[in-house]
Amino acid sequence: MEPQRVQITGRFVDDIPILDLAGRFVAGSTDPSREPLRATVAKLVADGRVNVLVHLARLTDIDAHGLGELAWSSTTLRRSGGQMALIAPGGWVRRLIALTRLDTVMAVYDSESEAIASALEGAFTSTDAQVA
Repeated sequence: MEPQRVQITGRFVDDIPILDLAGRFVAGSTDPSREPLRATVAKLVADGRVNVLVHLARLTDIDAHGLGELAWSSTTLRRSGGQMALIAPGGWVRRLIALTRLDTVMAVYDSESEAIASALEGAFTSTDAQVA
């Protein structure tokens, strides 16, 4: 049986781009029929969208590859004058984000409504993070 692959879908709420990640974000799990996170973020930057929320509630697993993709995406957005924040990572994913200290370079919100409110105020930073 083939492992569940990460699925990345995009949507907008109040004109804020939100990327929903679902499944396993591990090495070799990117579905070739879908755009990987890097390509998705690069397209958003090219379109002038430099503040991005990434919803992780449906992400079941992440490894160094997936964490690296998140870090790369965050750096790309910062270099473009924007930022990235994470929404609702589950227990294991949240622990790995804290262990790798990614929560010190991007905000982590417990709910989408918190993240959207912060984004609308124009300031989601790691000091706003709700780390469990």
